[in-house]
Amino acid sequence: MAAEKNLVRYLETETLLNEFFRAFDYCLKTCIPGFLEKSGGKPVAACCKNRYHVICDLDHPAYDRLRQEREIRFGKPEEQAIPADPVSPCEYHGPQGCVLKTHKSPICVAFMCRKSIDTLRETYGIFTYDYLGVYYALEWILTGDLSDASYQEFRESIEAMTRQVAHPSLPDPK
Repeated sequence: MAAEKNLVRYLETETLLNEFFRAFDYCLKTCIPGFLEKSGGKPVAACCKNRYHVICDLDHPAYDRLRQEREIRFGKPEEQAIPADPVSPCEYHGPQGCVLKTHKSPICVAFMCRKSIDTLRETYGIFTYDYLGVYYALEWILTGDLSDASYQEFRESIEAMTRQVAHPSLPDPK
């Protein structure tokens, strides 16, 4: 089943991007502390300002499958325990951040703010991260519109960026 293969590829790529973001650690180390200071320590939603999983997801069977799997694992949006004073309009974003560890919308997985992208460039010499490009690649993986060769190249680029931020002094093995 092509749809199942696409979802597996998407989730594998999401895992790779999560590893990259953990190694880069810009948001929790650099961005969030400033927002917390401004809020007096109250929970914040630095970049999650809307229900992007609703706004940006395509009307496509692949997105329906992703949504179904997300709701099985994490519950439906309307079932989330939204605090009386929510930090974000997104039902999946609570005081501790996004409750979704996997099965996020492509737009949510890909997003990096301008300052974080600038830090990638200035600190690590990585000029290839373009969040809209990553978003579209994730979309095409999910819908099956990304060729096998392009999929492999995309995965390798994420792995290379992860190595670069995790071990900036090591040479690229290629």
